[in-house]
Amino acid sequence: MQWDDRLTPLGVTLKPKENGKWSAAQVRYQDDQEAQGQHHIWFTVLDDHAKPRANVKVFVDWVGRDVDDPPTARLTDADGRANVDIYANLDPAKKNGPYFAYVEDKDKSDIVAGMGLPLKHHVNFLLTFAPRNVVPEPPPPPQDVPTAIEQAARAVPWMPVNNTGALWNFAKANGLQDQQTDEIQAHINGQEYLLQVFNLGIVYAKMGDWANIKVIPK
Repeated sequence: MQWDDRLTPLGVTLKPKENGKWSAAQVRYQDDQEAQGQHHIWFTVLDDHAKPRANVKVFVDWVGRDVDDPPTARLTDADGRANVDIYANLDPAKKNGPYFAYVEDKDKSDIVAGMGLPLKHHVNFLLTFAPRNVVPEPPPPPQDVPTAIEQAARAVPWMPVNNTGALWNFAKANGLQDQQTDEIQAHINGQEYLLQVFNLGIVYAKMGDWANIKVIPK
C-alpha cells in the first residue's frame, strides 16, 4: 500500500482488517497549501480491475460519538468518489485526531484513524480503497485552480450577454469592461466554481462564496 509519510507524525494510523473485503490501497495527505481551503476526507473506491466503483457506502466516524448520532455515510459517485467535510481539531503533539474512516462496515474494511485538522489548519485526507490485493494506479495530481478556470472559460464561445449577478458587479467595480460570456459553472477538485469572462479578465469564485471573488487578467 502507498502511505504518505507526513501522516505518521500527525498520529494517523492504519488498522488493517486482514480478512476484510476492503483494503486501504493508498492514503495521501494534502497540507493547507495543497488543500486550497478544503477540509475533507476524500474517498476513492475501486473495483477488482482497479476501476472506479459507484454506489459503495463509505463512512466517517469519530471518537466519542453519541450512540444516538450515527456516523456520516456517503455513496460513491460514477467516478468512485465521495467526500465528507471535517471540522474537529488535531493536536500533533497529542496525536488525538478523532476521525476514522472505512468502507461498508468496520468488520469488512481496513480503518484509517487519527484524522483531524492539525492546529485547526484546513487539510485533506485522500483515501483509496480497493478489494484486497488490488493495486490502484496513482491518482492524478490536484488541478491548479486558475489554470483549470481559464481552460473552462476558453471552452465556450465568448460573447456579450446580460449584465446581472455578483461576478458582473465585481467586474464593473474593478474596471474589467464588458462581459464576453454568460456565467459558467466548473467542477474543480471537488468544488463548484462560477466564472465569467470580461474584456480585461476572467472573474471567478467558489459557488456561493461571493465575498472572495478573484480575477485572472487576460
